[in-house]
Amino acid sequence: MKEYHLWEQVKTKLAQKLSGPSFDTWFASTSATVDEDWLIIECMNEIQCEWLQTRYGELISETVREVFGRDMRIFVSVHGERQRIEKRLEQRHGVPMTFRQYMTQLEQQVDELERRIDHYARIIDELLASRPIH
Repeated sequence: MKEYHLWEQVKTKLAQKLSGPSFDTWFASTSATVDEDWLIIECMNEIQCEWLQTRYGELISETVREVFGRDMRIFVSVHGERQRIEKRLEQRHGVPMTFRQYMTQLEQQVDELERRIDHYARIIDELLASRPIH
């Protein structure tokens, strides 16, 4: 099933869970794309993005899980922002790169840094244990 139809199913379920004015204000104008396990919701402006994240984040996650049958990583952005970011990433790296690929790469770098920090913390703990400070 195409991603457009899946997002429309999510929106239909959200419309059933929310008041008409709330749905119309915050969800009716949204669109979404799927990139593997990521759902990228596109809004009309920053206020709408912020509102969806802070006020409806959990409801969106639950409803997406109902429709997709699995958890998805959800990213909310202003319409066209993802494409601008991907264009800048391609210019910077010289190869096409999706937003999801870039975020995954950053997460891997953070994981590696956390492993290094843990390693050095253990070394420091061992040094302190063998040479108590008086």
